[in-house]
Amino acid sequence: MADGDGRCVGVESGGSPAEAVARLAGSGVDGPGPYLIGVRHHAPSIAAVLPALLDAARPDVLLVELPEEFQPWLGLLADERTEAPVALAAATAEEGSGPAFYPFADFSPELTALRWAARHGVPVVACDLPLVHRAAETRATETRATCPAPQGLAEALRRRLTGRPDEDLWDRLVEAPAPGCTPEEVRRAALLVGWALRQDAPAVDPLDLHRESWMRARIHAASADGRRVTAVIGAFHAPALLDSDRTAGAPSATVADLPQHVAADLASTPVPGPAIDPPSAAGPATATGPSSAPASPGGPESYVISLVPYTYPLLDARSGYPAGIRDPEWQHTVLTSAGDPESLAAELTRTAVRICEALRGQGHPAGPADGREVVRVAGDLGRLRGLPAPGRGELIEAVQTVLAQGEPLGRGRAVARALEAVLVGTRTGRPTPVAPRTGLGPAVEALIAELGLPGAAEPSPRDLRLDPHRSALDAGRELLLRRLEVCGVPYGEPVAVTGAGGADAVGSRWRVQWTPAVAAMLTVAGMRGVTPAQAADGTLRERLRRERDAGGSTARQIIDGLTAAAGCALPTPSAARLDQLADEVPAVASLPELLDALALLDRLAAGHLAGPEAAAPLLGPAAAAAELLTVAAVRGLEGLAGSEDVADARALVEFARRADADGGIRLGHVLRRLADDGSPLIRGAAGATRVLLGHQEPAEFGGRVASWVDAATAPASRAALGRSLGGLLTAAEGLLTAAPAALEPLLARVTELSDEAFLDRLPALRGGFDTLSPAARDRLLAVVEERLGTHVDTLPTELDPATLATWARADLAARHILEAGGLLPAASDEAHAPDAVQAPDAVQAPDAVQAPDAAQVRDEPVAPAPGAVLPPADRWRLVLGRPGSGPGPTGRSARLAAALDELYGTGRGEGSAPGPTGDRRGGREAPYPGVREWSEELVALFGPGIREEVLAAAAAHGRTDVLEALAPEAVRPSVDLLRTVLQHAGGLPEARLAALRPLVRRLVDELSRELATTLRPALTGLTLPRPSRRRAGPLDLDRTIRANLATARPGADGSTVIVPERPVFRTRAGRANDWRLILVVDVSGSMEASTVWAALTASILAGVPSLTAHFVAFSTQVVDLSGRVDDPLGLLLEVQVGGGTHIAAGLRYARDLVTVPSRTLIAVISDFEEGYPLGGLLAETRALVGAGCHLLGCAALDDTGKPRYSRAVAEQLVAAGMPVAALSPLELARWVGEKIR
Repeated sequence: MADGDGRCVGVESGGSPAEAVARLAGSGVDGPGPYLIGVRHHAPSIAAVLPALLDAARPDVLLVELPEEFQPWLGLLADERTEAPVALAAATAEEGSGPAFYPFADFSPELTALRWAARHGVPVVACDLPLVHRAAETRATETRATCPAPQGLAEALRRRLTGRPDEDLWDRLVEAPAPGCTPEEVRRAALLVGWALRQDAPAVDPLDLHRESWMRARIHAASADGRRVTAVIGAFHAPALLDSDRTAGAPSATVADLPQHVAADLASTPVPGPAIDPPSAAGPATATGPSSAPASPGGPESYVISLVPYTYPLLDARSGYPAGIRDPEWQHTVLTSAGDPESLAAELTRTAVRICEALRGQGHPAGPADGREVVRVAGDLGRLRGLPAPGRGELIEAVQTVLAQGEPLGRGRAVARALEAVLVGTRTGRPTPVAPRTGLGPAVEALIAELGLPGAAEPSPRDLRLDPHRSALDAGRELLLRRLEVCGVPYGEPVAVTGAGGADAVGSRWRVQWTPAVAAMLTVAGMRGVTPAQAADGTLRERLRRERDAGGSTARQIIDGLTAAAGCALPTPSAARLDQLADEVPAVASLPELLDALALLDRLAAGHLAGPEAAAPLLGPAAAAAELLTVAAVRGLEGLAGSEDVADARALVEFARRADADGGIRLGHVLRRLADDGSPLIRGAAGATRVLLGHQEPAEFGGRVASWVDAATAPASRAALGRSLGGLLTAAEGLLTAAPAALEPLLARVTELSDEAFLDRLPALRGGFDTLSPAARDRLLAVVEERLGTHVDTLPTELDPATLATWARADLAARHILEAGGLLPAASDEAHAPDAVQAPDAVQAPDAVQAPDAAQVRDEPVAPAPGAVLPPADRWRLVLGRPGSGPGPTGRSARLAAALDELYGTGRGEGSAPGPTGDRRGGREAPYPGVREWSEELVALFGPGIREEVLAAAAAHGRTDVLEALAPEAVRPSVDLLRTVLQHAGGLPEARLAALRPLVRRLVDELSRELATTLRPALTGLTLPRPSRRRAGPLDLDRTIRANLATARPGADGSTVIVPERPVFRTRAGRANDWRLILVVDVSGSMEASTVWAALTASILAGVPSLTAHFVAFSTQVVDLSGRVDDPLGLLLEVQVGGGTHIAAGLRYARDLVTVPSRTLIAVISDFEEGYPLGGLLAETRALVGAGCHLLGCAALDDTGKPRYSRAVAEQLVAAGMPVAALSPLELARWVGEKIR
């Protein structure tokens, strides 16, 4: 330690280690002074022998190293109804200061001593420095003397042990040798370790010096009148407590070592007398509390003390508790063995069996033989080290050697999880029923009363609308509700609120109610703090720790964590999550997640989460993180090329609007590529986005939209037309209404088509425009009618005649005034003429009509196609499904409108509710009585081909009854139709499913036949040549020539002639030489099309003689469907599409299928939006690549090769050794063929 001049002096040790230990152990036995029992806060071996030591010492007063404020709680701790683990929590009312926890387990020597004292009626004194002094000490600025390290006695002792860098000296010298030793031998070993650690300390912390001076004063006061004193204190402090003549009232050299203000404070403090009354289990014992402690230099601080339940996971040192202990469940096992080596060995065997059981529960093989081997290795290590029984260190080394099998990742992590489950445990304590309530419950109740929220006296729920920027009361309520929500206290339930125009709402809505569950959860949450802020902070820290233990945080967990931390106005967790957001999210997040993160940062910058004051320190890091996220999102836009999800189209335009200023050239390049090469949906959304950003002229884009109509001559292109229009209108709902140049080419194309060509395209056009709400379609139809010159201003029919007469007189008066001034325009008969209907001509115009000059918007109405029967206005009413301003469709137009209304109805969104005049659909006819009648009407109106497309669209919209109307022998096979049927097959009763099986079987058979024809060239030649005289296959010319070179002779014409005496033929390879193909298929909701193609491809590849195919489906669970790979119909009916994504689990299962890595092909078909920590996926990938397997990542498997995937994750997989590409089944077959050949 440092003296007053800063010099280094040693603790009085009595010379050699043996002399020092003899002096320490003899205190209170062979000479004056206290009887010292040196302990560690959690030490099962000491706890096991402590009752025997106390029985031998027979103390009159027992001193325990606990803060003085805990004195009233000692009786409650010792109560026989208190079930460990529990903790005493001490916290100040100061906002932002965390609670100090003092946990106690059954193997804690202090708790054992308190229980012994309660049984024997011995008074107990909490003899450590009060917490108020510790707070002052930590705030004080002091110069600490640095001393050169002494001889390193503790290090020398460590070198004699296992030599591990993390070697625990206490475990090796006290815990491991304790079985079979006497209590006194264990006590002496503990005192020796404490003395050695103190000898090695370069300098003793001044706070420790202050504490030791205080404890000496308490020992001196307790030993007055000749009372026998026993002190249960930390072994490190034992050497400093020998000189009991030092008192707090007589400063010594040790007191001089303290800072001046602390030394003066201690010297002027009267020594309180010990509490020698036996503790009472009925309530806190009467004792000298914090009120008698001297005021600290920083001002008095009141501490709230609570007895709270605790758990072994929190007690484990890896939870962040500074004085925790590794593997508390194992320490409890050591305690129950009571120092008996044979009992401890038996417990080790049971523990090994439980570890193997936990490992099997994770899907890894571990049987009785492994358990026996673990016990054998642990026993051998213990004997080699001279231990009476193997301990925790030997057990862990044996488990890592036997079960981890040298894998730090993969199985190694599974072993680590099994060890944690068994050795840490889940034991939870419970305080005695008579203990005062925890600090969190009263604190929350006081806040609820202060904020005017419903408490226990008001059990009925209450709805609240809060605006934190409006008043301090709302801000306080919002903060409390969010903190309780984070702690898992079910007091307030948030209600979703959307601002005007779909923007984020500034305020929030809550439904609050006090229930019995609230009181129960407050007790649980009280383990992490005694105020809502402390409990929320502790909960968020624990959540982050668990994520890191599980391999890292996902992007969604980071975003949610920052949302929770910022909403609770907790600066430290917010800063930690913000650092994660900037460092980790750009590399792993999908585009929707990046948009969510950017929106979160916007709310944070605006002060909508934590408030302006709390958000101020985070603004700089938030701006830097936003820039990184924007760059990552621009990079990931290309991953949307193959998407058919409307949410992705919305995300595309939202991000492009946000990032236009920062995206620059790269953003423009990506949008152009998506508009040219993306899926139909993304193509339309990207094109509209380019117009909105000014990257393309509206007229030019309008010409491209018209070209979609021209190209829609086949079923596939008509489906693409509907999806392209859907993407356009999803991204820019008002584009066609607000930009006449973009509308004009489409208007001309729809008007100039022949009736037959228009009717072929009508269902696709109607489906595309159905993306708009009914009100938006009404607005667009009004614009179209204005352009066509057919708009009629109609009057509401609900007005009374008097009002109509008044309006008519006003119109006539205005007309006379305009006529008198010469301002009345000339009358035009065309403007008021009804829609022209022309007789059909003998020859109709071709389907494709050359587009008009898109750069010029027409001022005159567009002329209809020659021979057209359907007027232009009726065509647009059919396309938009709205009646418009005219009298409504009649005749065939009405039948067409009614047929399409059967599928699309009134639409969704604004204007979808029936108005006062009834249903405002495009048709006014009554609905069809059944599917059969509707199907017959579709055939009559559109023909059988278009009927099939409409029924398929109806099935996709959820009309499962139309599936039975599809004739298996007449239907056109397509993957889209097969996907639709399979989507609904799982929810149908068996009777209806049996009726659908012929349809599904024909679709699967036809698609498999077409695919097999496509793949056959890529799979030829995969049989391996083998020399044979038997004519079992084709002649192997190369081998035949090599085998008969001895018969070569010159021919008459100078050529070389070879006589094939030994012909060689090709034969198929034996199954022993098979290659193994493992298709690991993502069946989450976004992978429907690829799942169908993968199943069909697997069934074809399974027929290759030298190839064994496996089909492993995964979402968050893994299902091996390899047994059905020969039957694609059965395979597809077994696959259940939906759920999350856990690619690492699929690869882990595939690794178990590998027998010969060099002859194993693993194709992962996924969008790579991993829903679990990315570290596990990368580890599995590296393990398979390192083993020699051939890996390939398929971002999509279909006939288009346009993927929708997470580009950021794919790039990291490529770096880990897995190539990633979007493939067609033919390209996948070629890859398989190249590898096998």
